Amino acid sequence: MPGERSAWSLLLAATAPNPGALHLPVAGGEQLDEPCSRDFLALAFRHRLPGLAMAGLAELDVRLTPSAAADLRTAALRDAMMVTRLTARMFALLDAFAAAGIPARVLKGPPVAALAYAGGAGLRHLRDIDLLVPEPWFEPAHRIILGQGFRTLLDIGRLTVAELPRFAHELPYVDEAGCIVELHAARSAHGRGSGQADGFDGDAGSMLPVTGRDVPVDPPAEIFVHLCRHGASHAWTLLKWLADISHLIAAAPDVLDWDAIAARTRRSASQRHVGLALALARDLHGVTPPAVLAEFIDTLPPGLAQGLAAGLSDPGKGGPTPIQMARLEVVLASGLGAKAAAIRDFVFAPTIQDARDWPLPRGLLWAARPALYVLRRRRAPA
Repeated sequence: MPGERSAWSLLLAATAPNPGALHLPVAGGEQLDEPCSRDFLALAFRHRLPGLAMAGLAELDVRLTPSAAADLRTAALRDAMMVTRLTARMFALLDAFAAAGIPARVLKGPPVAALAYAGGAGLRHLRDIDLLVPEPWFEPAHRIILGQGFRTLLDIGRLTVAELPRFAHELPYVDEAGCIVELHAARSAHGRGSGQADGFDGDAGSMLPVTGRDVPVDPPAEIFVHLCRHGASHAWTLLKWLADISHLIAAAPDVLDWDAIAARTRRSASQRHVGLALALARDLHGVTPPAVLAEFIDTLPPGLAQGLAAGLSDPGKGGPTPIQMARLEVVLASGLGAKAAAIRDFVFAPTIQDARDWPLPRGLLWAARPALYVLRRRRAPA
């Protein structure tokens, strides 16, 4: 088995909804040698897929060396235990919010894992819970999270918690066990310019069962589009995000309405975000795009999906720079207005760091942001 390329092909097969549908660099029943086992292990850890990779190898009847297999089992067990802790914390926070009359929904996390993996949420690496509340409830929700034993991970300086949604789309917390909660008042960092909605957008929401209990979430169509946008916001640098998309497609039509997703995609101007996710799922996991969504792939610039796929498989490649991420946002934006908004947000929208470090009115922060960015870069250590 010739090195990292074959290890990557094996990881793709092991994490695909139908592992047998992809070309395998090894035969079933084969045990990999130590270098190949370690290459596979490194990729599975890098892309945070130990549980799914272990299950896929078992289905493919491919074995790692005993030491590598033990390391993979340990990591998968650790992930399963973290999912259990996170799920318990999620239930406790939802109960506390409900008792205080705070409407809340869970973004991503355990509900999506249960949806994509037919209840096998332990297959998915999870470290955080994303909770969405309407902006007026942001500060009360913050106090409840602190009361549940979490501490904030973001230095907000002179700012008040109520001001945060103007400058940051989430406030992260962590507890002693390493469980992370991210409190959102909007669904994306560039919500106002991208067609994504703030708050609950007037929809009724949905309930998804997680370990026998219904959990409030966005409608399934919104979840799918949000996952596509989330992966794009990170330039699809981790295979675990794509595995969610691939497994959700494979789980349909039991859990998803493609017509509703197509309508939501157009309404939120997310055609290229969804098209990119579908192209990557097709090219890397062998998943056939739903017919009603296939036209979105045609909106992509030539070579975009192939370039991102090549970056996924390169363990030595660093993540995208802020300039590269901004460029991707502009490329994916649908229409001149959305592209202009993406450029405006990158150049002028003040960050939490700007608001914390410079005591200026918000309007002046917007106007001064380019100069503040240059000044901060010059002050940064070489």
